[in-house]
Amino acid sequence: MAALKPMKLLRLFCQYEAIGSVMADLSFLIIANGEWPAQSIWEPLISRSTSIIACDGAAAQCVENGVEMEFIIGDMDSISELDETQIRDRGKVTFIRKTEQEENDLAKAMKWSIEQGAESIEVFGIEGGDFDHQFAAILSLCEVPFNTRIHTSQSIIQRIEKNLFISDSIESNVSFSLFAVGPVEGVTITGAHWPLTNHMLMPGTRGLHNKSTGETLEISCVSGDLLLFFDR
Repeated sequence: MAALKPMKLLRLFCQYEAIGSVMADLSFLIIANGEWPAQSIWEPLISRSTSIIACDGAAAQCVENGVEMEFIIGDMDSISELDETQIRDRGKVTFIRKTEQEENDLAKAMKWSIEQGAESIEVFGIEGGDFDHQFAAILSLCEVPFNTRIHTSQSIIQRIEKNLFISDSIESNVSFSLFAVGPVEGVTITGAHWPLTNHMLMPGTRGLHNKSTGETLEISCVSGDLLLFFDR
């Protein structure tokens, strides 16, 4: 892997496409230890990534699917001794053991990626298993605020804080949902069937299933955290 650049903080992603987006120079891909979406979703993410990181037990799925990892991060409680031995014998993967229990392996991998100079982070593999684990994975977008998107079988999920989200190439009638994590003030949505202007959005179902009206969609807020779900 090429030498890592110093960390540079960027604004949120501002471009939506059906599969991913044009990625930054140092785009890290984190594969969580859950079910993978369709190959048509994860394969382009693999090919466009600068560095690929597996969260603990996800390493076995990477081997199974022929995905070359560079790093495995976690407390290593979800990877079998056999898998760990076979991966170590290949000599191409660095194991990064993080045993802290205050956060899950995904949050650990996200923070580590930022420390290494990631300019953007893509994530998949959060689906399946206990729903609380999936919910925690989505909330990690607020716990580790950074240029990060989570890819699922049905949606692309990202966080919006004070920065303006703009998509200037979105088709009409693309479905999206916008959820508040705590009180969010000054929410403004333009280019949607149900616009908002300087609205207070609270946790709940108010932002469920909106649709774009044309080629430009803009979302902004004054304070608080919003989670944006784009339907595929």
